[in-house]
Amino acid sequence: MPRPLPRRFFHRPTPEVAADLLGCEVWLRRDGGPPRRGRIVEVEAYRGFDDRACHGWRGETPRLRTLFGPGGHAFVYITYGIHTMLNFVTEGPDYPSGVLIRALEPLRGLTGPAPGPGLLTQALGVTRADDGGDLRVGPVRAMPGGLRPGERVAASTRVGVEYAGPESAALPWRFFIAGSAHLSRGRPTDPARAARLLAQGRGRAAGQRSAR
Repeated sequence: MPRPLPRRFFHRPTPEVAADLLGCEVWLRRDGGPPRRGRIVEVEAYRGFDDRACHGWRGETPRLRTLFGPGGHAFVYITYGIHTMLNFVTEGPDYPSGVLIRALEPLRGLTGPAPGPGLLTQALGVTRADDGGDLRVGPVRAMPGGLRPGERVAASTRVGVEYAGPESAALPWRFFIAGSAHLSRGRPTDPARAARLLAQGRGRAAGQRSAR
C-alpha cells in the first residue's frame, strides 16, 4: 500500500498545492475494508483573508475551526443544507486556506459518478463526521499520483464565486486536467479571460483607493 502524501506537501502556498494535487488520489476507507478510490482531476484554491471567496476570510467560527488549523487535514462542510464538500486544508494554522476537491475520475469502489464536488462526496461516502481528519491516517486520505503521458494542467477562474467581488472572482485558481471526461460542469478553460479579469479588478481597486 503506498504512503499518503506527507504533511509538508500541504504546507506550501495553496495554489501550488492545488495544481500539484491533480493526478493524485483520494481514498476513503472504513472498518478495515478496501478503500474507495478516485483520481483528482479538478480542484479550486481558496486562500486567506484577502480572498473573499474563502469561507474563512471574515475570521474563525466553530464551523470553520478545521480550516484555521494546520495543513494536511480534511475540511468538510455542508452547503445549501444538502451538499457535502471535501477540502484539503493547506498552509499554516490561523491562516484559512484550502483546496476544494471538485471532480474525481472513478478508480475503485465509488458508488456513482463524481464530476462535481457534491457528487464526489456521495460517491466516496464522505460525511460531515470526516471533518478534521488527518489526511495521512484518517478515513479520508490523500494519496500520491501524477499526470499521465499527454496530460496537462489548465487553469481558469473559479466557479460560482462572483459574489466575492471582481478581484477575488477573477483569480485563476481553478486547476484541472485539460480534456478529462470527468470534469464538473464548470466554465471552460480561458486563461486569457482570467488574466484580464484579474487586471481589471486590481485596476478598479487601485482607483477606489486613490479616490479616498
